[in-house]
Amino acid sequence: MWLLIILAVLVVIAYLLPRQYKVERSIVIGASSELVYDLTCNLNNWDLWSVWTKEVDTTALFELSGNDCEAGTIWKWNGKLLGNGELIVTEVVPEKSFSYELLFDEGNFRSTGGFRYEEMADSVLVIWSDEGDLGFNPVYRYMGLFMSNTIGPDFELGLERLKEIAEERHGWPPIEEKMMEDMLVLLIRDSAGPDNYSQIMGKGYSEIYRFIKLNRLAPKGHPFAIYHSWDSVTQFSVFDIGIAVENAKGGKGRIRLEEIPAQKVLMADYHGPYEKTEFVYRALDKYVAQEGLVITGGPWEVYVTDPMLEPDTAKWNTQILFPIK
Repeated sequence: MWLLIILAVLVVIAYLLPRQYKVERSIVIGASSELVYDLTCNLNNWDLWSVWTKEVDTTALFELSGNDCEAGTIWKWNGKLLGNGELIVTEVVPEKSFSYELLFDEGNFRSTGGFRYEEMADSVLVIWSDEGDLGFNPVYRYMGLFMSNTIGPDFELGLERLKEIAEERHGWPPIEEKMMEDMLVLLIRDSAGPDNYSQIMGKGYSEIYRFIKLNRLAPKGHPFAIYHSWDSVTQFSVFDIGIAVENAKGGKGRIRLEEIPAQKVLMADYHGPYEKTEFVYRALDKYVAQEGLVITGGPWEVYVTDPMLEPDTAKWNTQILFPIK
């Protein structure tokens, strides 16, 4: 009898509890809103900072459908610890806000959430929120009392990780994944150390351009180098220097003709002197590790700026490429 009375009282109390709940956390990140927006609206990037990953639940299976940062994109998961659910992107305002709907337990529990980005002097205020209607289920009403303590810590940890990733990447040069078209190239294999890089490369490019002129070939694109080995202590390397051409029939002497098939690459766009590219390579290495990419060949350097025509080394543009899959 008393048990029934207690249960009845608990049910009555449940209906006196708030029907709506809202959890909100924020953090200031020393990075651009564009960068932070991409890390959050692109659901492929959630593995970098979110606490809800396979590290937490190794049984979880994830499925993502749709396009990056577009309404209608759906992210589904199912695991022993994370349960089953899906996140549906509902509205996107680039660099301003990103909204989604969350469904748990076969859609029986729903909430809405998202991010807002507020520009500051040299940083961005990121606000992450989640809110929902608990309906008439008394159990959900009691759950609402603990939402802030249940979800809040996950939001806080996720935002701290987001801040770490964003502020690190803020100092990186622009990086993108792209497809490089197949190329017919003239190559010379050589090696050099820190004292004779410019002489060795200058001699090699002169040979290739002279061959192009004598054979009335059409160069295509910028000169490049492919590095096959590198000694970080002696700074000695073995490399191919090359130039893409059209309609070549063969090489001569140490100039060889090769066809390089189309490939996916990770590209960093760098401006500055050649001897200060080390931080670009470190950034690309870190990006590869964070994104779980696999490098399939030696790095490329594409020399967009001709140093003979531009004396200011700060304006030299070099594209550094990592072949990946």
